[in-house]
Amino acid sequence: MKTQSKRSIKNRLVAGFVLLVMVLVGLPMTGWAETQSELPFHVVPNLPKSQLPDGNSGYFDLELAPGTDDVLGVTIQNRAEKEITIEVSAHTAFTNGNGVVEYGKDAAEPDPTLPYSIADLIESPGEIILSAKEKKTIELPIHMPEEAFTGSLVGGLRIREVIAEATGSEEEGVAIQNRFAYILGVVVRNEASIIEPELALLDVFAGQVNYRNAFRATLQNPLPRFVNRLEVEATVRRADQEEVLYEAQREGMQMAPNSHFHFPVSLQGDRFYSGEYVMSLTARAEGEEWTWEYPFTVEAATARQLNREDVTIEEGQNWRLISALGLVIFLIGIIIWLLWKNKKPTMDT
Repeated sequence: MKTQSKRSIKNRLVAGFVLLVMVLVGLPMTGWAETQSELPFHVVPNLPKSQLPDGNSGYFDLELAPGTDDVLGVTIQNRAEKEITIEVSAHTAFTNGNGVVEYGKDAAEPDPTLPYSIADLIESPGEIILSAKEKKTIELPIHMPEEAFTGSLVGGLRIREVIAEATGSEEEGVAIQNRFAYILGVVVRNEASIIEPELALLDVFAGQVNYRNAFRATLQNPLPRFVNRLEVEATVRRADQEEVLYEAQREGMQMAPNSHFHFPVSLQGDRFYSGEYVMSLTARAEGEEWTWEYPFTVEAATARQLNREDVTIEEGQNWRLISALGLVIFLIGIIIWLLWKNKKPTMDT
C-alpha cells in the first residue's frame, strides 16, 4: 500500500509539473484530460554524463567540450490502453511578444546573433509508436560544434502525442492534431562563464498585435545568457510635440539568450496617422538600466493598410468623409442646375 501511495504522489507531481510547464511556455492545452492523472503518457529524462553535478534533475543542464558528443536519454511510458504515436523534436528557445521564453517551438525569425540552433546539435527520432502500456527509452545523440562558444545554448525537447482524426468527409481527408505535450529543457555550454547583461533597441515601427494597431519596439538580447526580471516603460509622441500620445509598461519579463521580441505600445483602438514620431523607452534588468530616444516614421500607405486590418476600427468612422463628399456633389449639382436654368431662352410677352 505504501508503494502504491508513493507512486500515486509521484505521478501527481509529474503531471503537475507538466501542467505548469505548459502554462509557462504557452503550449496549447487542447484535449487536456479531465484530470491531471489521466495524461496518456509521461516522460522521465535520463541524465547523461555531461550533466552538471549541481544541475536541476528535471531538465538537461550540460557542459561539453567543443567537438565532443553525448547521448540524451528520455523514457516515455504509454499509460493508455491503446497504441499511441509520439513525436519528439528539438527546438531553440526564443522570446515571444509577451516577454516570455518559449522552449517548445522555434522562432519565426531567429535572432542573427544566435550562433547555433539546438535542432542542429541534437538528433531527434521524429515519430515513435508506443503500444498500450508500453515503456520505451529513446536516445538522442548530441554533437557539440567544433568551434568553442561562450555562454549557453538553450532550448527544449518537445514530446507530444500525434492524433489523426477524420474531418467529416472523404474529400477533406485527415486532419492532424497535436496535444499532450511535454517540454524538457536543454541548456548546453562549453564551460561556465560570467556575462554581464546587455540590451539593444533595433527598431520601432507601426504594426499590430492580434489585428489591433500598436507601435512595436524591437528589443534584442544579443548575448548568450538570459535577461531576467526585465521591465520596460515606453511612450510615443509626435516628433514636433511634447505631448505623450500612447504609453505602455510591463514588468516580470524574461528574454532567452540571443533573441529579440517586439514590445507593443497599443493604440487602444485608435487609427494610425502618418508622420514623424519619437519613442522614449527605458528597460531595466538585474540592476542595469538602458534608455533610448528613437525617432521613426509612419508612412501614409502603411497607416491606411493597418487601419483597414484593425478589427476594432469601425467602418462608420469614415462617414465624415462620405458626408463631405456627398455635400460637395450636392453643391456641384445645384451649381449645374442654376447654370442650365439661366441659359434657357425666355419668351417675349
